[in-house]
Amino acid sequence: MKHITAYRETKPAHDGLKKAKDKDAYRRGHEGALILHEAAARAIRAARPGSGKLPSLATLKTEYAKLMECKTALQAEYRKLKKQAREYGIIKRNVDSILNPAGVRNKAKERGRCVNRI
Repeated sequence: MKHITAYRETKPAHDGLKKAKDKDAYRRGHEGALILHEAAARAIRAARPGSGKLPSLATLKTEYAKLMECKTALQAEYRKLKKQAREYGIIKRNVDSILNPAGVRNKAKERGRCVNRI
């Protein structure tokens, strides 16, 4: 959206360059606007290859709003699932400690022995 806005705002300067009799003098006088126009045009071409027509800002804004709604919904779902995964991890550790209480102690002892060997 930023590049399309810049492109449209600097288009008159670019069109003026085409119509100017002394192109070098015109380019020096409108150098900033021409550089912005060329940079915006390159960015638009890179983002939309093969597309000759610029999309309208209204279309882009509605598409952006839809994407933001989708993003918000997905973030909420992600937070919920992350909390659920954390709870499952706690449950798994509890079940493991109940099913194999000696194994936990043995692992701690084995780690201590490995350190002593080195």
